[in-house]
Amino acid sequence: MTEKAPTHLENTIAIRNRMLNVLSGMDNCMDETTQNESWSTREIIYHLSDTPAGGLGALFQGMISNSVLEFDLTPDLTNVTSERQKSTLQDGVADLISILDQIESVVSEATLKSLEETTVICHHLSRETDEVRSLENLLRGLFARHWIAHLEQLELLKCELGK
Repeated sequence: MTEKAPTHLENTIAIRNRMLNVLSGMDNCMDETTQNESWSTREIIYHLSDTPAGGLGALFQGMISNSVLEFDLTPDLTNVTSERQKSTLQDGVADLISILDQIESVVSEATLKSLEETTVICHHLSRETDEVRSLENLLRGLFARHWIAHLEQLELLKCELGK
């Protein structure tokens, strides 16, 4: 393991713990919003689980195995389908845990070289641009920064809902 990999591993563990904590007790308000929060718990869960399509865990595993060379990124999608509309909080949490397990597996085996040299082409569909992104860059941005921002959103929603 490298000096950077433990940081990603620590981020993954911290995000998992924070996610489990904030979602605890939200069973009965999956679809509620507030004046300040337009997205529901369900929408945030499925936004995280399927941004990008298939989830970050699958993307990172595909990058390491060289089976994924490019992916599409569309921001601000809730990814709530009719099937997901019927799901429980436990279903959503299980989806997120599966993704976090995949990410944890990737970062626990990553080397500094693989983090920096493993790249993918990111097609930003809303911007109509393409960028080469390293695994390191995606772990810091699309994973850690993005997930933490939505966990903060969930914490605010939970507080405003009085849960």
